[in-house]
Amino acid sequence: MPTYFLSSNISPEQSVAIERSLRSAIPDLIKIANLEEIARDVAGSRDVPINILVAGPADNDEYIDRFVQIANQQDGRFFFILISRDISASNYKRLVRSGNADWVSIAGAPQEIAEILGKRRAKAVVVETAAAAEPDKPTTIAFLPAAGGVGNTTLVAEIGTLLRLQKTTRDLKICVIDLDFQTSHICDYLDIEPRLQIQEISEKPERLDSQLFDVLISHHSTGLDVIAAPRSKFDHATLDMAALDGLFSIISKRYNVILIDLPVTWFNWTVDVIAHSTAVVLTGVNTIPCLRQLSQTLKTVRDARPGSPADSVGIVINRCDRTLLGGVERRQHVESVLGPEHVLYVSNDPAAFLESANTGTPLALAAGSRKTIKEISAIVEFCVGKKAPNVKAA
Repeated sequence: MPTYFLSSNISPEQSVAIERSLRSAIPDLIKIANLEEIARDVAGSRDVPINILVAGPADNDEYIDRFVQIANQQDGRFFFILISRDISASNYKRLVRSGNADWVSIAGAPQEIAEILGKRRAKAVVVETAAAAEPDKPTTIAFLPAAGGVGNTTLVAEIGTLLRLQKTTRDLKICVIDLDFQTSHICDYLDIEPRLQIQEISEKPERLDSQLFDVLISHHSTGLDVIAAPRSKFDHATLDMAALDGLFSIISKRYNVILIDLPVTWFNWTVDVIAHSTAVVLTGVNTIPCLRQLSQTLKTVRDARPGSPADSVGIVINRCDRTLLGGVERRQHVESVLGPEHVLYVSNDPAAFLESANTGTPLALAAGSRKTIKEISAIVEFCVGKKAPNVKAA
């Protein structure tokens, strides 16, 4: 994992001092004058992770804008670390949100950078080992809402974040794909920009290759990748199945765990997605109309997955009210409609979820309700427990 050093928009004296301090921790540091030198060095070795240490100014917004833009264009192979004096909280957030960059202060640069690179090397070894041993069968969990407004997307975002944060799964490559191309809002929840140009791909599916796919990924600061389209009135009925097949083909080769956020409306490709997923999670709320829809949807899902284990389909009742002693209010309604099905419950915590949605910060990263996080973690356990035979959780 080569590490390069580039100084930009600072004095020669500052550059020399920073380079000297870095070499005390990174003896094999490679000094370069521009990024083009890296392209020449690594030509023909596309899979080698590259670290790029950049000493530059943090008080120049135009410089930071360009730095963030470059980081956002990367696919995870190139990782940038900006070395500078103090940086504003907003610029630091923009930088880290790309998933391909970090920042360290000049004073603590050698030690902090050594720690960051050490973690990156360890992660690369784990991922490379897992990919070499089990390259073909990711765990694919389809999340299907029984009705609109049941919080399906919110749960997918929280589960993806928890998978990236938990010790047993954080070294896996995890992505979320949002198949609601008209009203997608998962990127709003995570405070990142959607990049999937589904209409363009649908019209010219032959253009979709690995290089174009890299541009379509939105990177969250936790390392979670998101494939989602900007909101538009794209006609789902015109979606070329070759485009969707091509998209899933590339995704399945890159990730260990894939979370699929399905829209409430069914299309000609919905059954195929459900049938080929490792497991399906149905989401709803505790009202009689929604429970009836859940029951009907459950039957349709099981019919679409003949031969699949019964426990490969899970049910989540979201936004549950709790009794004084902590039980689920109107639980008897759930049991009377769904019978012996195993159901997971997530409490109604409007204040926490509202704050999370408005700030673009999942509960797992905020000071949210521990009880709610614990309940969502139970869904994470279900997802990991239904992993494909050759995908390990650690």
